[in-house]
Amino acid sequence: MSFQRLTRVFGWGKMVKALYLGPPGTYSHQAALQQFDYSNEVEYIPTSSIPECIQKLETDKSIDYSVIPLENSTNGQVVFSYDLLRDRMVHEEGLNRQGNRVIPTLEVVGEQYVSIAHCLIATEPKPALGDFSRVQIYSHPQVWGQVSSYLQQLQSKFPNTTFEKIDSSSTSEAVRRILNCESKRGIIDVAIAGEVAAKLNKCSVVDTGINDVKGNTTRFLILQRRNHRQIVSQSPKVSLMTFTTKQDDPGSLVDVLTILKTHGVNMCSINSRPYNRGKQKWQYVFFIEYYYQNEGHDWDVFYQELENLCSEWCLWGIFPRNANYYA
Repeated sequence: MSFQRLTRVFGWGKMVKALYLGPPGTYSHQAALQQFDYSNEVEYIPTSSIPECIQKLETDKSIDYSVIPLENSTNGQVVFSYDLLRDRMVHEEGLNRQGNRVIPTLEVVGEQYVSIAHCLIATEPKPALGDFSRVQIYSHPQVWGQVSSYLQQLQSKFPNTTFEKIDSSSTSEAVRRILNCESKRGIIDVAIAGEVAAKLNKCSVVDTGINDVKGNTTRFLILQRRNHRQIVSQSPKVSLMTFTTKQDDPGSLVDVLTILKTHGVNMCSINSRPYNRGKQKWQYVFFIEYYYQNEGHDWDVFYQELENLCSEWCLWGIFPRNANYYA
């Protein structure tokens, strides 16, 4: 269902506000535009960090949605986002709990997939990188694992040049930073970002398609405050759940996963992040996604069995599977 159609169905009469990791021109910006059909009825608001995307949505009632990156097809988890979800499960107290179940303030209502085409970008066209003693490359930390082969090729091509990686809060911010860098003898500042970021900042693309893997894609989640209007879709639905096991019980993780098999639930991914509460090390929060179908499943029984086996668990939402997942 298009955003314009959703607006008519729900009677939204105000400008919808959606947060994304800025500045304009990031892949997060592209994901937000895709989610809302490039609508001019949406105010796309850049933030300086992924945590800010979450915190503002939680505290500012004028904000409707946040768009955050979750994983990349080449480089895996965006750990910043995983840890934000983890922390909101393990640190919730009081009224946000029902037994072992944590009821989060936010919920996942959609997903988007953005094709990633990284470029090497400079402030001037076609700089001779080999003429510099040091090349300072700015980009988001998630990018380095997606262009490692390209960076190795640069080092082999220019063995007398030092290539230094410098983290930025986003790919677009990396381009902005090279515009503001002071010129230094023997040093050149470049960025790795998308072509849109180069155009918006009037910079030059030195090299295109520098991804190690062609078809590189990043998946984004769309979040809203719980009990807000739901996005209606006929697409297959997916659930995202986090949980911890009873650590002292042998086979405790297997027992939880067996619940899915017993109920005929198709799990499509599993990940984990360190549990960061308390003094005991080597405990983990598990993230699973599975296909949700109303017919043929007794979900009340399913959730009760999870309650019996998990120390903590949290259902982050039931949302439409984006068709680009299959592309």
